[in-house]
Amino acid sequence: MSARNDLMSGLMLAGLGALVFARATTFPALAGMAYGPGLFPSIAAIGLMICGALLTITGVRKRSVRVTRKPSDRRASGRIALLLLTVLGYGLLLEPLGFHPASILAVTSAACIFGLPLLRALLLAVLLTVLVHAVFYSLMHVPLPWGVLTPIAW
Repeated sequence: MSARNDLMSGLMLAGLGALVFARATTFPALAGMAYGPGLFPSIAAIGLMICGALLTITGVRKRSVRVTRKPSDRRASGRIALLLLTVLGYGLLLEPLGFHPASILAVTSAACIFGLPLLRALLLAVLLTVLVHAVFYSLMHVPLPWGVLTPIAW
């Protein structure tokens, strides 16, 4: 990846982390719980900001060396753009579709972007969605949006 791509990707990742963190701090506290629903998004946001800062630093360091653009750089840039669209789509579809369908679509899309065959990506997405649901909804009692599955919510 070129220095410019590292720099831009790092800044965008850190910015996304900051937005997620700002939004997570607005989640209401749940009665009787030591932590609220914003705890885990906040932790993930801090991780995004740290990774973004490290990528930005790498980009700044690389800028002193002139790098020619290769076809593999274009593919990497395309993957980054597709991943950003996947995250944006997930954010937009989470409420109307619900956690389960939106998560399955997002994980399948991300896995396919990184080269996993469709069937394996779909299997991975279903397994991860069920696991995350079990941990957050069932064990930790974090409310997840049901969307179109509201009639069968448990």
